[in-house]
Amino acid sequence: MTGRFAYGLRVHGLDRVTDLMPAPPGDDLPEVTIRQHTGPRPVPEPLDRWRQVRLLADGRHLAVDRRSGTATFHGPPLTPDLLAHPYLAAPAVVVNRWTGRETFHAGTFVRHGRAFAVLGSRTAGKSSLLAALAARDVPVLADDVAVVHDGGVFAGPRCIDLRQPVPGLALPGRTAREGSRTRVSLPPVATHVPLAGWIFLSWGPGPALARLPAADALGRLAAERSWPQLPSDPAVLLTLAALPAWELTRPREWGALEATCRLVESAAEAAAGQPA
Repeated sequence: MTGRFAYGLRVHGLDRVTDLMPAPPGDDLPEVTIRQHTGPRPVPEPLDRWRQVRLLADGRHLAVDRRSGTATFHGPPLTPDLLAHPYLAAPAVVVNRWTGRETFHAGTFVRHGRAFAVLGSRTAGKSSLLAALAARDVPVLADDVAVVHDGGVFAGPRCIDLRQPVPGLALPGRTAREGSRTRVSLPPVATHVPLAGWIFLSWGPGPALARLPAADALGRLAAERSWPQLPSDPAVLLTLAALPAWELTRPREWGALEATCRLVESAAEAAAGQPA
């Protein structure tokens, strides 16, 4: 069976995109075919369990149809690198939520076979932290969306996009997103890894890491859901909030990045039952 893999889906229509891994064999993955259309754009529709039409931030419209298994971008043509990341995330969220999976605006990395999600706003520094971890040979699962299912999280496209290069990182990069980002390539990883905890990012003095109570983590997770208009199962959120969670505070200084990475790795190793 053909197709590429990202966010727990078998993706068709992007077979030549190098930032996506080949889909694993088997027929247990939800499928979606990515299409583009430059003609008349559809009108955004109310939430429906069979069809979602959404106006994107750049003026394009995305129509996801559950019956046909298609996701169509209406508007100016998108290049393959843009379709892989970040545009694939939008239909992936809809399809996964339709299948009962939960999705968060988060990146994820792996320590000792367990995944940890890094959450924060679009300017919270998730990508730069993940790139710094990747430079330390820490496997990165995804840069943009954490799709959670059956106690684990799925891998995303094999790249991290940076608004500006991170000083001192010896990582291969290339220009992407019409010259607005530096794209760091990532190696293949396992498609699904058990989820072990959450790290919420904030700017401030430090770096410092503080453990969060489950009630605090629950509120933060609810706020970081992708497309919160789509319904979620409260029981799932409660289960996820019971996992270890921390708030990571650090200054907006590149010089603090090394110490920040050490803190993150120490927390992940402690949660995984490994010596720091």
